[in-house]
Formats: sequence, structure tokens, C-alpha cells
Amino acid sequence: MRPIRPILLLALPTLLTALPAHAQYGPAGSAAPTAPTVRVATPTRGNVHRFVAQPGTIRPLQQATLYARVPGYVRSIKVDKGDAVKPGQLIAELDAPELEADLARAKGELTKSRSDAARANADLAKAQAEVARGQADIANAAALAHQSEAALFAAQATAARAQAEQPKAQAELELATLDHARLVEGRRKAPDLVVPAQVDASKAKLDTTRAQIGVLKAAAEAAAADAEAAKARRAAADSTIKAVAAQAEATKASLAAARAALAAAHASVTVAEANVKRTESLADFTRLAAPFAGIVTARFVDLGAFVPAATAGGAAQSAAVATVMDFNTVRVQVAVTELEAALVARGQPVKVALDGLPGKTFEGTVTRFAGALDEATRTMLVEAELPNPGHALRPGMYATVRVGVEKHTDVMLVPSESLLMEKANAFVFVADGGKAKKTPVKIGFNDGAKVEVISGLAESAKVILVGKMTLADGQVVNVQEGK
Repeated sequence: MRPIRPILLLALPTLLTALPAHAQYGPAGSAAPTAPTVRVATPTRGNVHRFVAQPGTIRPLQQATLYARVPGYVRSIKVDKGDAVKPGQLIAELDAPELEADLARAKGELTKSRSDAARANADLAKAQAEVARGQADIANAAALAHQSEAALFAAQATAARAQAEQPKAQAELELATLDHARLVEGRRKAPDLVVPAQVDASKAKLDTTRAQIGVLKAAAEAAAADAEAAKARRAAADSTIKAVAAQAEATKASLAAARAALAAAHASVTVAEANVKRTESLADFTRLAAPFAGIVTARFVDLGAFVPAATAGGAAQSAAVATVMDFNTVRVQVAVTELEAALVARGQPVKVALDGLPGKTFEGTVTRFAGALDEATRTMLVEAELPNPGHALRPGMYATVRVGVEKHTDVMLVPSESLLMEKANAFVFVADGGKAKKTPVKIGFNDGAKVEVISGLAESAKVILVGKMTLADGQVVNVQEGK
């Protein structure tokens, strides 16, 4: 240690020369310590929130794991992890030959069903034509019966009229016979009194009357014959009507059977079409497409791998092909405790800080919340959506989420960096006459940038922005106006 002492003595003048002038002299000497320069701000009035901080997680806005709906071998895989996809973009194709055979069989059954329906439709048209023809035959037979009835009535009227005129004609015949006999006898006895012309006239009248009687008898007989013929035609028409009616009933039964067959054929067509659509839908499941725009975050299969159909349990997981996430906008999920859950509302401010992105704060608002508490944790899920254009926020990131559950309006506010906390007591330094005056205050909400001052501070006070600076009560300061 002895050799060191001379060296310290030699270096002492140099150190004294390097010290500032105010440090070279004691209190009795000369210059006082330099006053620190401080920034000050005047209290303002505004709104402030009380934030509740809880751990949260970043989730994608949308997420879908694509599963195979039908079993098959991977024919092609179009994407890999990290690839961006558009809605409807092909992700993978499966090869399912059994499904193709089922589709061909279903289409064949549909063709057969449609052919059966066309044949049933033709049978129905034929039955309808037969019914129409039977109805026409009934109408014709009815018309013939009506004509026969009219002819019968006419013949009977003619016969009645002829029979009614026969007595009169007979009486005229008898009178004509008597007149002729009297004239013949008068001619014989008195030729001068009865001329031959009178005898001839009576004879002609007698012949005419006899002829008229013959005509009437013939007309009566003809009318009777016509009446019999009309009766026969009427009976024939009635028989025809009965036969045609029976045939019409049979045709109607055939029509009902044809309609039932057509309905059954249409039902078969419907079943076949549904089977084709179902098989085509299953065939479409061999092509897995992106449901929305996003990023492929996982791929579970390779080319040629067998993928079972997703049903339930473990089989569904083995049927997974890829996972697509949309995190152009992310969901920030945070569990709010039971004490604060009743205060949560849509639109409240949310501030998110992440350990993976130090120094950055992302701001948003409460988008939705569960409304009910989880019975296991006694917390309520709250979500806020944040835009994520550069994908800086990654799904699965751990975050510290602050939710502004309460708000005070039109209160006195000072910057947070002006606040000094000593245990449970709050203080601010006020610049007064070039000195820092330590002032106790009562504070309310603190949102990290602004602090609510309830009492203890005038609105015109110049509050020193202390920050990490160390000040003493009454210390001389140089004031610099701040915002």
C-alpha cells in the first residue's frame, strides 16, 4: 500500500481542477448548486376511465379446421403452413372411387325413374282419353234415347190422331152410303127428278170417304209400327247407356290407377333426384376449399395419405386436413372477475400490451361479452376486436388487457408523470416562486396517462412533471412550460 500513496497525492491536483467550480468550494465559499430545469403543466378538465388489468389472449377473428367428410386418399394438397388463401380456394382433393360408382348408379336410377314417370304419364293421358270417349258415348246414347223418345211420342200422337179421326170418317162413310143408296133408288123410281150427275157425285164422295178411312187405318197402323220401332230404339239406347256407363266406370277406375301410378313414379323420381344430389354433395366433399380468406396455420396430411371420414371422437381428429385462420382482425379475449363483471359494457375502452411487443400499446373497445360467468372460474369472457393489418398480433399471444370499466366526466386531470406516491399517500410538486412545493392531493381514477385530482390542488397551479427526477420540498427549480 505504501507505493500507492504518492500516486494519489500526485493525482489530487488534477482531480480538483476537473471538478466544477461550485464543487470546489464549501458552503462558506462561493457558488450554490445549479437548480434543475423542470417542465410544468396546468391541470385540465376532462374525462378519465378506471381500468381493470387482467391477463388475456390473442385469438383469430375466424378459425376453421377442415375435415374430410368422406373417406379417401389425398390426390393433391395445394397449400402448406403459412400460405395465404382466398375464399373458395382449393386446399386439397381426395380420391374416392367408390363414391364415383355410387354417383353413376344414382344417376342411372334417376334416368329409369324419369322413364317410368313418362310412361305413367302416357298411361294417364290414355286413360283420360278413354274417359272422355266414354263420356262422349254416353252423351251420344243419351241423345239417341232422347230422339227415340221424341219419335215414340210423335208416332203415338199420330196413331191417336188417326184413330180419333176414324169414327168421324166412318160416320161420313155411312152417311155417304146412305145418300148414294137414296139417290140410286130415286133415280130408279123417278129418273126425271134425280139426274145421273147427282148419283155420280154421291158415288165419288162415297169412294173418297172409303179411301180416307183406308188412309186413316194405314196411318194408324204405320204410326203404331213407328211407335214400336221407337220403343225398340229407346230400349236399345237405354242398353247402350248402361253399357257405356259401366265402361266409363271401369275407365274411371283405370284413370285413378294411372294417376296413382304417376304419383308413385313422381315420388320415385324425387327420391332418385335426392339420392343424386346427396351423392353429388358427398362427391363435392372430396374437394376441400377455404371457407374465408386467411392463413393456413396447420397442415395435417401429405400426398397419398388415407383420410377417414370425420364422424365423432378420435376419428374426427384424424380426418383433419388443414387449419385456416383469419387474423387481419383479431379478438382479444380477457376474463373479467366477478367483482368487475357487472360494470362491463360495449364500447368501453380497451388497452392491450404484449410481452412479445414491448413498448407498444394497442387500443380498441369492448366488442362483446358473454353476459354470464364461468362457474368454474367465476369470471366473464370479454372480447375486443383489433385491426391487425401487418399481422403483428399473432393468435395465441399472451397479453395484458386493461378494460375501462368506469368513467368520470368533467374532472380535474393532471399528467400521470406529475404524481408522486409515498405508500398510500399521493403528492405533486407545484412550481411556486421558483421553488418546488410538495403538495398532498386526493386522487381518483388513473388511466396511466392522466390522473384525476379530487382535492388539494388549484386549477391554476403549475404542476411539475417529475417523472424519474428526484426533488425535495422547497428546492429551487428552473421552470420550463410543458403541454
